[in-house]
Amino acid sequence: MTPSTPEVLYWLMILLPIVATAVALRAGGWLRRLYVGAARLLLGALMLGGGLYKLSDNHIYGLMGPPMDHAFLAKHDLEIFGQFVGVAQLLIGLLLLTGRFALAGALMLVPMWLGIIMLVWSQHWVGTPYLTTGFLVLTLGLLLHDYQRLKYIIYPPANPEIIRAQPLQTGPLGAEVSWWLGAATVVGGSLLYPISLRVMEGTMLAGLVLLLGATGWLWRCKQAARPPGSVTAA
Repeated sequence: MTPSTPEVLYWLMILLPIVATAVALRAGGWLRRLYVGAARLLLGALMLGGGLYKLSDNHIYGLMGPPMDHAFLAKHDLEIFGQFVGVAQLLIGLLLLTGRFALAGALMLVPMWLGIIMLVWSQHWVGTPYLTTGFLVLTLGLLLHDYQRLKYIIYPPANPEIIRAQPLQTGPLGAEVSWWLGAATVVGGSLLYPISLRVMEGTMLAGLVLLLGATGWLWRCKQAARPPGSVTAA
């Protein structure tokens, strides 16, 4: 039996990410950096938009849908659950869009995608399970990219003292405080929709400006401390 065109397209949503992941990770170099950067940007934007969509009562549009049924949540006393999912997606999006905490975002995104896949599969949504599975493949690709950092979770090192002796990479105290304050303001501002959409957007914008400023400050400090001729790892 010849598969229909929609069915072929659905399977391509999974096969293409698998091929892209395998080729990019195998090739390395600029192709791998392009893959990692594009995957983090796409997945981060999806999560960030999805979280804002839910937290703003579907007023701030994102790349993920459909809109959350707030009337249904209220009927079943699930408003806090809806807010939790929105904040989790917002936080994951922010982490993925930072090179510093992108690995943490990718780790958190795996159970998020699995939950979404089970939801849309059980609801018999046409095509969506394939699309979300493709996004899961990209997320797993990001974890494979950072395997050298993750392997110690699965395989404890023979000499743990080597890891304990490694100094933490931090920046100036002012930049660190500004970064965390900006991130907290963005996440906290996302919960202010019950006051007004304008207050929510204004608070989050102020936090974003602080976050971007601190990110630039940390990046300049990192560049200044790097030896001449070295290459930045993704």
